[in-house]
Amino acid sequence: MSIEREPSSTGLLFKLAAPSICLLLAACQQTTSRADQPAATATPAAAYAAGDMRSSAAAGTAAPSREYRILPQDMLEISVYQVPALNRTAQVDGTGHIALPLIGGVKAGGRTARELEADIAAKLGAKYLKSPQVTVFVKDALGQRVTIDGAVRKPGVYSANTLLQAMAQAGGVDELGDRDSVTIFRVTDQQRAGVRYSLDAIRAGRASDPPVYGGDTIIVDESGARVAWRAVKDVAGAARMVPGL
Repeated sequence: MSIEREPSSTGLLFKLAAPSICLLLAACQQTTSRADQPAATATPAAAYAAGDMRSSAAAGTAAPSREYRILPQDMLEISVYQVPALNRTAQVDGTGHIALPLIGGVKAGGRTARELEADIAAKLGAKYLKSPQVTVFVKDALGQRVTIDGAVRKPGVYSANTLLQAMAQAGGVDELGDRDSVTIFRVTDQQRAGVRYSLDAIRAGRASDPPVYGGDTIIVDESGARVAWRAVKDVAGAARMVPGL
């Protein structure tokens, strides 16, 4: 006569956790080998992986760059060296102009800060000051807003000049995020291109902090190993709730 034995607690727990353990091992193997693979095989957010997207073969390669051009509603700080009475914080109006003492309206929209500095200096120098030194700083660039999505603590739209600035405003990478797989997507010449960066490499000084520009989208991928490990913990937690385990 055969006697049926109830499965042991350890055996049942192993059966429950086995699929998650397999996922964890596979994710670890994928993470280990990813450094030897071209960046094009990485998986940024699925919504951006499709379509006409070209990814740089080396993480940290400089993304297409351009100097920021002022847009309506931007807030500018204008200062004139040794003439504090002319210092102003001005908002660009809907027509792209700002109003300044002595010289009146000045076109700012569509120009870089350096171009605007030169124009203001020329107008002041023509009648009022000798060789004025003008500085223009874009205090709040509404046209400099970037979208941050994926495995971050606070996804949203932020104004930033570099990748680390943008990540700081989004609260950083969340508990599932992959700090070595952060992709900046940018539209250049009507084509969307993606470049992958490593936050750890930037913070350690092994790579430069790349600039970001208005309209960029930053996607932080999830770490396969972290996702699998959370699944293991979830299974273990569920198993502890089973009577007899």
